[in-house]
Amino acid sequence: MCNVKIATADNSAALRNVQKLSSQSVSGGTSSKTAGLPLSFLSLLWLALCTILVKRQNELIAVFFSFVSSFGVALVLLSLGRGTIWRPNSENKSRISLSTQRQRTANAVTKNLVGLLNCVASLLFLCCTKDSGVINSISTTPEFAALSILTGYLAFDLWYSASCYPPPSARLLSVWEDTVTLTVFLVVLAREGGNGLGSFRGKLELWVGYKVVRLVLDLSRGNSHNVFYHSSSPPTQHFAETGSREMQSKSKHVPIGRDYLWTVHGKDYDLRDFVDRHPGGKEAIELGRGRDCSAMFESYHPFTEQHRIVLQKYELVNGKSNGPRTEKGSDLDPFYETLKERVANALRENGLDPNLDRASTLSRAAYYVLILSCLIVSASYHVRGSIRGAFLFAVFGWLIGALGHDGGHFAVSCRPFVNDLSLWGISLLCNPVMWQHQHTYAHHSHTNDYDHDPDLHHFTVFLRVHRRFKHDKIYGLQRNTVFVFFAYAFVVFGTCIKIPLGMIKTGTLYGIVEWTDGKRPLRAFMMLAHYALYIGTILIAPFFSGRPWYVALLAGVTHMATSGILFAIFSQINHLNEHSIETDGSCDLVKTSWAANQVVTSNNFATRSFAWHVLSNGLNLQIEHHLFPGLNHCHLHLIAPTVRQTCEEFGVPYKSYETWSELMGATLGWLDALSVDEEKTVPS
Repeated sequence: MCNVKIATADNSAALRNVQKLSSQSVSGGTSSKTAGLPLSFLSLLWLALCTILVKRQNELIAVFFSFVSSFGVALVLLSLGRGTIWRPNSENKSRISLSTQRQRTANAVTKNLVGLLNCVASLLFLCCTKDSGVINSISTTPEFAALSILTGYLAFDLWYSASCYPPPSARLLSVWEDTVTLTVFLVVLAREGGNGLGSFRGKLELWVGYKVVRLVLDLSRGNSHNVFYHSSSPPTQHFAETGSREMQSKSKHVPIGRDYLWTVHGKDYDLRDFVDRHPGGKEAIELGRGRDCSAMFESYHPFTEQHRIVLQKYELVNGKSNGPRTEKGSDLDPFYETLKERVANALRENGLDPNLDRASTLSRAAYYVLILSCLIVSASYHVRGSIRGAFLFAVFGWLIGALGHDGGHFAVSCRPFVNDLSLWGISLLCNPVMWQHQHTYAHHSHTNDYDHDPDLHHFTVFLRVHRRFKHDKIYGLQRNTVFVFFAYAFVVFGTCIKIPLGMIKTGTLYGIVEWTDGKRPLRAFMMLAHYALYIGTILIAPFFSGRPWYVALLAGVTHMATSGILFAIFSQINHLNEHSIETDGSCDLVKTSWAANQVVTSNNFATRSFAWHVLSNGLNLQIEHHLFPGLNHCHLHLIAPTVRQTCEEFGVPYKSYETWSELMGATLGWLDALSVDEEKTVPS
């Protein structure tokens, strides 16, 4: 009882301290007037200064355009991320609400993302020569254009901070730093003009590099803070509960926090001491931290029992690591166990060791290199504004996705660092860091589960793919094949731009999958780096080619639309049809077997065609891939007959279509059926 009273007292004190800190964080740590007045005053001061300078030197109008464009980009980012501009309410600064905290975090992320994009744009100008088309079109020097962009951004930063994101007093130092920098930039622009900035190129590049590091660090801290508060309870309560749990975890009788545990078959394990020694690599095991990773545990160790022996050493019972005690086979799936044994034998019959030879072959590696070479060549034409180059860049970007897909499933090599590097082959189809959470973990663990598979929730703006989505008027158009392909053209825009932005801002995918990497600065940086590089390469770079603006725009659109259609017609159709979505009556085994559910929710097509296998990146053997994701796609054709035979013995429906068009027709038929509002349909 004494311990309980002490803990309760400590919790109450902790809660009071947190409430005090929360109120201070909203008010800026001291007084909102102290923080708000200098910002508002400085913003007006610099607006007046910029106006005077523009009147005296007309070419400085570029600063104004950069300032306005930054606000435009901020509004676009907020709309894409479903955020709203938040302005503090003077009548309610004594308490902090969850929605307010999320809006404030969204504003902070938006401000920093705008800064990153401006830094990328300025670097692109600095990479231009004086004779390049874009420089000639604006009649200035690369240094002047870059400095104008940065000056306009700094002015935006002050205004945005004052009106939408008043920082705590502890961060006023960075505000004053930007203020001084803005002053220097304006003085340099006014004195040197458009032709005397050549000597400033090196200094500009250094400052941009410094600013990028600052912005990334701010984003990393913001994301950790955002994920921390992504809870159904108020922030103060959540913090107090977490702090209490951390204090209690020091006791040898109380479990540690859930974020530090791996859950397998309903039991918790503390694998922190094993992470760096995991044979499959650190990133593979980190993906399961703080989650139920039972499906990953089983499907990535199909041909060994060693993983069960190791896992038992780290089981927690009453907060303590426990020795081996689980009964062997207590959590095994008889259907999957039979499949694993037979598939292992099938691989051995073909001269492959199931564990040592699961990765890519030499011929597969040569294919990766060939496609990568073609990708680089086509990319050079894309950035020069070639429409044909943009199309080929998209085609080879899709094909190199096979490398990224295999790398994301740790199947390119038995060396973890090779897989981590290969994952970036998916970069032209999806954000690689998000891909691991969205696809490798969530989609493969919970295929076609409305409540847990984010793939069903991606494109509800255009298409209704599940009956649980409420019918909307636009869904009536999905009975038209042309409209479906129009919607597919936006797939990569979603996976590379819109959806990652939402994940960065909210810390989750649709509230289904938590972005745990937001708490890891390096992974957070990789997420943001891809975001900036993708936009810079695909959308911005063609504008620096010297081609007309509409040609540059068409190059970016051509690439994204082609990539989106290719991605959709080979990935979406593998799971989206009536018999793969509505599986309740397919067989009794689906209710108890994860493996049976993978078979029923997936589809194969043209399994005997090498051409379709290459063109689809191996997705024509989707059933085998979902059962054994850690097996490289080049081996799947060897096990397909065994998988099919075993499914027939167990009464599990194995859906394999003879042609791609047949499977595509099944998907279109399902979309046509969902185009009708069932609530308004009157039975005949």
